[in-house]
Amino acid sequence: MRFRLSSIVLGATLIAPTLVAQTPPVRRPPPPPADSAADSTQRLAAPAVRPASLFGFVFDSVHMAPLGDATVSLVGTTRTTLTTDRGVFKLDSIPAGSYRVRVDHVLLDSIGVQMVTQEFELADGQSETIQLAIPSAASLVEVSCPAARRALGPSALIGRLLDADTEQPVKGARVSVAWEEMSLNANLRRVPRVRDALSADDGVFRICGLPNNLEGTLQAQLGKALTAEVRIRFEGAPLVVQGLKIGFDNVIAIGGDSAERRQREAAVGKSFSAATMMTGEASLTGRVTNAAGGPVVGARVDVVGTPGATLTGSGGEFKLDSLPSGTQTVVVRQLGFAPVEQAVELSTREVARTAVVLSKQATVLATVNVEAEADAGLDKVGYNSRKRSGFGTFITGEDVMKRAPNQLTDVFRTVPGLTVVPSGVDYVVQSSRNATGGCVKFWVDGSPFEAVFPGDVDRLLPPWEVAAIEVYNGGASAPAQFQSPGQSSCASVVIWSKTRVNVPSGRPRR
Repeated sequence: MRFRLSSIVLGATLIAPTLVAQTPPVRRPPPPPADSAADSTQRLAAPAVRPASLFGFVFDSVHMAPLGDATVSLVGTTRTTLTTDRGVFKLDSIPAGSYRVRVDHVLLDSIGVQMVTQEFELADGQSETIQLAIPSAASLVEVSCPAARRALGPSALIGRLLDADTEQPVKGARVSVAWEEMSLNANLRRVPRVRDALSADDGVFRICGLPNNLEGTLQAQLGKALTAEVRIRFEGAPLVVQGLKIGFDNVIAIGGDSAERRQREAAVGKSFSAATMMTGEASLTGRVTNAAGGPVVGARVDVVGTPGATLTGSGGEFKLDSLPSGTQTVVVRQLGFAPVEQAVELSTREVARTAVVLSKQATVLATVNVEAEADAGLDKVGYNSRKRSGFGTFITGEDVMKRAPNQLTDVFRTVPGLTVVPSGVDYVVQSSRNATGGCVKFWVDGSPFEAVFPGDVDRLLPPWEVAAIEVYNGGASAPAQFQSPGQSSCASVVIWSKTRVNVPSGRPRR
């Protein structure tokens, strides 16, 4: 007996074709006459009933790989097993009868599909093999997206939104994909785009009309609760599957409205107003290692959009508390390595744990002409318009490298109004123009940055990864988005990384 799942019903049951046995049915000899003298002897000599068995293979047609760790069960019975990493499973000791096979997996939940076969017969002692497959990515996009939406772009993103603390589906949340693309109508400048959808009763969302080559972010929002912006990438694929979790009860939002910001960015381009900062009651632990598996000591670990930040200890371990539940983004930085960003699922039910590997060394690039690209990126974040206003001190990435700094704080030694002072083995930046103890507030890529330890700024970003710096010496000179409540007299230092402004990164050769 061999069959393959082919029909597709989203949000309902995926039914297999009618099963046809390849082996002939088992035929039993007729019972002897009741008055036969050999009746009792034949009954005693009858062979014992042998149970049936079922072997199978489950294939993930979305990712073109075997589906491992899937739960395979006989509907209406307690017979269940898991597929191996090769997608193989076996169910034995099955009494003769009629059965249906069901497959459960987080991927199926994420795309809103149930996989259940049609009913089939198993006879005593019968051993059969079945082949099951998730529908292909192209098939899922075709049945998930109306033709009018597919005309906007051939690809789609499908996922499921769950409550991080209860694991229940979340209905009615707005889930959006944001990216940038080159536009002929905008003189070959990058133009922000957004596609969105609402999560259904089962938490499934389907965002259609996406290009098949893009790099952007995915985010869900319901009221004031929101997830981190998770990076996604399409590389010629018709479908990307990405689930999200969102926290509610234990999350406190501080600052602006993310959905409104993303819609505004789609219309007028990116802006960096006061960032949304969130906190809660979830915890995260983890370990940072290098490519050889050795611990990375002193690496900076940030949970984006939260006050959570720390440095790794002697074993590369770290722990962060008071974090919001849901899908969040962790960024790890250490001098000599390219930053690593990855998503984590946080919950108040248990402490989450993650492992981060800093495997990519900071690259060394020959000097190239990127002035036009850098200017476009700085224009996008508002740097150029603020520079034209005449307030503050403005330093380009080229100016930074002309100062030949060994570390980031060296850049500020010659900036008017700032002074760099030693603090143990590190250095800190202070203001020499206010009466608040020399306070300086840092902003990195539009978000506030708080030092965990003195000298933490030097662990944040190597000088050659800086695209531009803005310095405001307090008072009314700093734009509102770069002022801390109640601390308007503090100096503000705004740092833009090459990653944010889309400039090729890497230390230039001298």
